[in-house]
Amino acid sequence: MKKQLLAATLGVALLCGTSLLHAAEPQDPKPFTKAELDQFIADYPGLVQWLGTRNPQADVTRNPWIVSSMRADRDFNARLKEKNWNPDRFFYLFHHINTGLVMAESEKSQAELRARMAKEQKENEARLAKEQKENEARLAEGRQQLDKEMQAANARMRAQLKAQQEQIRNNPYIPPYEKQRILTQMESGYKNNNPVAAAVPTDANSAAEASRKQQANWIAAQEQQIKNNPYMHPMQRQQALEQLKQAKKNLEQSAASAANRAKGAASPDPANQQADLEKMHAQWFTNQKQVINNNPAMPPEQKRIALEQLKRSEKQFQESMTQQANPPSILPKEEKALIDANQQKLAELLTVKKP
Repeated sequence: MKKQLLAATLGVALLCGTSLLHAAEPQDPKPFTKAELDQFIADYPGLVQWLGTRNPQADVTRNPWIVSSMRADRDFNARLKEKNWNPDRFFYLFHHINTGLVMAESEKSQAELRARMAKEQKENEARLAKEQKENEARLAEGRQQLDKEMQAANARMRAQLKAQQEQIRNNPYIPPYEKQRILTQMESGYKNNNPVAAAVPTDANSAAEASRKQQANWIAAQEQQIKNNPYMHPMQRQQALEQLKQAKKNLEQSAASAANRAKGAASPDPANQQADLEKMHAQWFTNQKQVINNNPAMPPEQKRIALEQLKRSEKQFQESMTQQANPPSILPKEEKALIDANQQKLAELLTVKKP
């Protein structure tokens, strides 16, 4: 509750004073110093008490945001000057300190949220790993049972084959060369229909790997057919090959993800995800440029316009990525460092007191 009251109080103070702050502050004011912050901490309680004596019915000690409404009050400005304060400078510190405390509270909440999400993700990964292990154990158990049944079936087929072969060998009415041919056919038929000879993946990972290999072979076959098709338009061929190229990349990423899961790899780092995203978009822009340049049916002027538009889009994307990587700071870094270093003291100074 105390945190909520603090956040609400600071938010109100920030909203009440933002417009006045920008209207009254000089252009590009210098960041406040530690000496100014120490003076603010020392003078603020007395100023609040002085406001309380002016209006005893308004409990200023429980409503420190009232200070933000004193920006245009002549008496309060005179009181500030008595304390060797420039009113503009005092309110600059007041509102920047409020902003810094709100930011600190927000950063703390975000850190707690990230920690909670990381914990939940770790628990989910552990649960999924346990479920996968249990599924693999059930699959292995089922496979063992199936192997036993197949081996039993194979043993019965082998016994039947031997009995039939023995009958052929002991048949005095079949010529020797005909016996050999029949025996060879019987042996070959047994091998071709042997249930144990069929290679079946023994676990989920092997089955997935077999599926990926099958898909990779299909992609390779499709690429070869497209390249060898003399009737396909060059533009259509290029687009089809690009699609297959992306499908191959997705398949490789799927294999890499499966390998990471098998090794118990940690979740991908956000910085690496950002780099992968930028790399993927850069490749997309490159591919689009090639498609436009290699299009024989596009008029030169139209091609030039399309390339310029693509260039502008690429520039806008790069600028957006840069802004996300380096977001602008609301406060000067010197002020933010001072506020963070004195966060508890400032929070107590500006916290709404309980009645």
